[in-house]
Amino acid sequence: MNNLYMACRALYESAFPGSPKAWDDALFRHVMPEHLRVIREGEKPLSMLFSIPYPIQTEQGCLEARYLYAVATDPAYRGRGLAKQLLREVAKEGYPVFLRPSSEGLFSFYQKAGFSPISPMRTEVGAAAHGDVAVLSHLSTEEYLRARAVFLPKPFAEPTPAFLSLGFSLGGAVMLENEFVAFYERRGDLVWFKEWLGNCEFAPRAAAFLGAAQYKLRTPDAGGKPFGVGIGVPQALAFSIALD
Repeated sequence: MNNLYMACRALYESAFPGSPKAWDDALFRHVMPEHLRVIREGEKPLSMLFSIPYPIQTEQGCLEARYLYAVATDPAYRGRGLAKQLLREVAKEGYPVFLRPSSEGLFSFYQKAGFSPISPMRTEVGAAAHGDVAVLSHLSTEEYLRARAVFLPKPFAEPTPAFLSLGFSLGGAVMLENEFVAFYERRGDLVWFKEWLGNCEFAPRAAAFLGAAQYKLRTPDAGGKPFGVGIGVPQALAFSIALD
């Protein structure tokens, strides 16, 4: 397994360069080996992805589902349909699956592989602004998951605490009682609200509270652009916490 681990890590890093080593270490501790799906020759991965448990809360109850991440194929083996084969094999496991394409141009690739656009989202950017605002509450992973459920209509994708903790290594979550709850990451002078639920008017002041000069936020919006693609999941699914 160690040889396969190192080979998958090398393929991942070549396909998705630039992420901090500490982040990659945490990711691979979380997903290897049980969440790895791979087509390989011996210990050489030709195409790979991670199939991560990520439940969907519906009006009928909790639905087991899988978030697909790090779909990557060795450059020497591209054009052979390996990624599509792997995606079909994962879909046949019987769980609803969804993912966020790493670029807008990949939506058509996934649609050809049988995926449909899901999770309309709106993205906003702006400058931090100081102003009167009550002190925000910092939340743990479990507290955030409970708080966001108050703001989100069903169906919505609910990350496990273990999955969400990966994002907490780069940021955290804050809340203003009865106004909003948000999950964020810090990227230099930018605070990226990867999920904002509630009153967006507080975003500039929340960014200043967190010591940032600028902010970027995304929030579910029926009139927005599809955030992801999926098989067996509702088109209106709220899915905004991704490994990006």
